[in-house]
Amino acid sequence: MKKKDTVNVILIGCGPHARRIYLPALRNLKQVKLALVVDLESEALTVRNAVADLETELWLIQPFAGELPSALKNKLSAFVAEKQIDGVIIATEPLVHRAYAEWALADELNILMDKPITTRTDVTSNLDHARGILQDYYALLDAYNDLQRKTETVFMINSHRRFHKGFQFVQDQIREVAARTNCPVSFIQAYHSDGQWRLPHEIISQKYHPYCFGYGKASHSGYHIFDTIYRFYKAAALPDKVADEMEVVSSFLKPNGFFTQLNENDYQSVFGEAYKQVNPWSEQQLREICRNFGEMDVSSVIALRKYGEVIANFNVNLIHNGFAGRTWLMPGVDLYKGNGRIKHESYHIQQGPFQNIQVHAYQAYDKHDQNRGPEEQLGGKNHFDIYVFRNPLIADGDIQPKVYRYSDLAGGQAGEDGAAITMERVKFKVVEEFADYLAGRKLKHQVTSQIDDHVVPVKMMSGIYCSYITGQRASYDIEMDAIRPSSQHYCKNGSSGALV
Repeated sequence: MKKKDTVNVILIGCGPHARRIYLPALRNLKQVKLALVVDLESEALTVRNAVADLETELWLIQPFAGELPSALKNKLSAFVAEKQIDGVIIATEPLVHRAYAEWALADELNILMDKPITTRTDVTSNLDHARGILQDYYALLDAYNDLQRKTETVFMINSHRRFHKGFQFVQDQIREVAARTNCPVSFIQAYHSDGQWRLPHEIISQKYHPYCFGYGKASHSGYHIFDTIYRFYKAAALPDKVADEMEVVSSFLKPNGFFTQLNENDYQSVFGEAYKQVNPWSEQQLREICRNFGEMDVSSVIALRKYGEVIANFNVNLIHNGFAGRTWLMPGVDLYKGNGRIKHESYHIQQGPFQNIQVHAYQAYDKHDQNRGPEEQLGGKNHFDIYVFRNPLIADGDIQPKVYRYSDLAGGQAGEDGAAITMERVKFKVVEEFADYLAGRKLKHQVTSQIDDHVVPVKMMSGIYCSYITGQRASYDIEMDAIRPSSQHYCKNGSSGALV
């Protein structure tokens, strides 16, 4: 690509994540001109304040479902041509990801899009919609591949753990042992808790990381975990030992189950009579309203098979409803990093008898913009420990385990001064890489997290919903290397063998 001094981009969606990550990242990139921001009219005041210091156009639109309205599509395309737009960042509600991505591909734009690639309404109760997640992926991938026959572009998915030095280091350790022993990954246990305590009336009303549209945790931060365990497995994808089929069994805790865990009397016991002022519904009304709401917690077993035999198991536990720091009744303004949210994340990766790697990242407080001392320690906002245990045959005499912190892998940069959250700096790198490609400073093969390497995590996500709805296993041709093309893509439910 020809190098450019300035590149022009559009930001579609200026919600809490975009305001926390995309706007600051773009402000720091002097070669990037943010030419346009698009958001909903209902968010006018918040978005105007967020972009007040930027020389950018702001369009406020009405919400839509399905395809991009023709008037908006034509207006966007005219703007792209007039302003010579190079790329678009899609940071909207995921229900409209496909609509904006199809428009951007038709206009031959480079794309950086938030996870998940798509989701659909009522994916916990509508099997066609659960299968539709995978259909959306293939439709976008086909459109992207068609575009590449005409011109070169990138379509990046913001799966930021791919850019994190800690997760990259784990993959390197897996590759090394695979090369020395010919042993693949045999087991992964993944756990992620958002550490949110959402009260009943907020479960109904909140539109950020919502439940009310019939999807939940697996479509929120859950996608990051699916992608991470896929990358761990792929790191040791030995050609003659790669799985060819994936089976998924899942269980959800939904709002109605949560209302049994903590009922109206429990909330009044915690918050007193003031609780009655914020929750106008009886327990029976709550249960009726939330009958088909999305999942709060997910537990899944993903079995990888080859020649019909299980060769690896993934246990995935995804929690919204986990340990939190909230002590107040009314929600905070910041639903992204505020409102008592405390993150816990861990992985156990077994590589047969040769290696066990554990990743532990546990926060203890929710005020992440404050400095509370050594932030790499257990409970700090940047806590990230890696334990590597190796069999004596390959340990080379080293004492076990070997323990690493993020700063060991990142040249001492771990936010010890409290100035930044490590994961947020990683997210800035995603935007920087996108800008580097647009400006001609990176080649396409150097770009991380392209859409064509996301088929397996998308199948995990779709399969988790299919399995929950049918109460049976969801089974897929795994295409583990995302390299071997397949003419048919299966979502079997029990013995039905229905094609997706």
